[in-house]
Amino acid sequence: MNVQELLQQKTVALEEAVALIESNDYIYTYGASGEPQTFLSGLAALRGKAENVTIVNFLNSLPYDYYLDESYRGVLYNESCFFGRFCKDGQIAGTTSYVPTHLRHSFTGKEYYHSIRPAVRKVFVLSVTPMDKHGYFSTSTVGMSVRNMVKWADLVIVEVNENLPRTFGDTYIHITEADAVFQGNNKVIYLPGKAPDETDMAIGANIAELIEDGSTLQLGIGGIPNAVALSLKDKKDLGVHTEMLNDGLVQLYKAGVINNSRKTIYKDKMVTTFTFGSKETYDFLDDNPGVLHIQTEDANNPDIIAQNYKMVSVNTTLQVDLMGQCASEAVGTIQISGIGGQSETAVGAKASPGGKSIIALRSTAMVKNKNGERERRSTIVGVHPAGTIISLLRSDTDYVVTEYGVAPLRGASLAERAKLLIGIAHPDFRAELLDEARKYHLV
Repeated sequence: MNVQELLQQKTVALEEAVALIESNDYIYTYGASGEPQTFLSGLAALRGKAENVTIVNFLNSLPYDYYLDESYRGVLYNESCFFGRFCKDGQIAGTTSYVPTHLRHSFTGKEYYHSIRPAVRKVFVLSVTPMDKHGYFSTSTVGMSVRNMVKWADLVIVEVNENLPRTFGDTYIHITEADAVFQGNNKVIYLPGKAPDETDMAIGANIAELIEDGSTLQLGIGGIPNAVALSLKDKKDLGVHTEMLNDGLVQLYKAGVINNSRKTIYKDKMVTTFTFGSKETYDFLDDNPGVLHIQTEDANNPDIIAQNYKMVSVNTTLQVDLMGQCASEAVGTIQISGIGGQSETAVGAKASPGGKSIIALRSTAMVKNKNGERERRSTIVGVHPAGTIISLLRSDTDYVVTEYGVAPLRGASLAERAKLLIGIAHPDFRAELLDEARKYHLV
């Protein structure tokens, strides 16, 4: 077998790659820097040529026309296992739908999808690095369920991007596994940096007090996790086992705070299932055997996470009620992100010897009222409104942190929970919350 000859045989133009899509196909792909931008943009050519094609993505990164354009109805439909920021408009318009699923079950193949779509043709499309001399493409910052998808899909199409970092772990596709290869636009999607503000830093400092030397970390996305990373600069011998590797964790590694020396599993390695960050972070990943992108079935398996001694999971939520139920992914029934790995990492960390699961949120948020005016409201509420989607059960919530302190809920009764959560609410809302706690017979 000559891999270069195979590459030549399978290399096609973008138009030829798009023409491989047939009516009723399901196209599976990933967002962030794994998103095949050129291919997804090219799907506009399917109008008049194919019908009822469904695109299933995770962490959608770019707002292609068909997310909202009514003229694509009957041609392209969108599903997502984790909404990008613009997808909620598609849900409202009826062109996009959310797939409620834990991260480790997203795109895991026939075992997960066999009951609802057994007969459809499955197409897997992903951005990859150029092929190496052994015939392997690297799927770069995306480990996720790549290997499962390659085995399960009926058609595998790869979009080559010379600017992606080459990584280690479950991030490979061999030329013999690809049905078509084409050249992409070489643009890389980076995560815009969000500098933490004073409130984020106060929350980060409170969380840092809970993290001991030698802990293994999982940090989420956004200003609060970035603030946590900045607040950990004086810690020692931290490790990483996370669903998403971000800039803050990489900076802690470069500062010597993270060295992975005291991890229980995957010792001396930073472990993630995908990375989303800056160019500096992607440069750090390139040809770095100290970072493993492993399949999400392992990275986010609570039983595996729990094997890490002093595992600490830090996630954010939008709203928590006085019983400890966390609403982290939607406003009412309108999806704005996804559950991702929140409950998986929370449950795994809580079960770890010496571990902690931390849920963080700002004590207030600016929310539109019935008149369309923005007003300040408490993010700690008596009970969630009817229809609220619960991302983390009250029985799984461990520590809740705001800028006003820490509420340790493990083992706490409803009465104790209500008092603890009122204690970390914004002072302006505490009296009102106490009245609600009495109204709902929580205290």
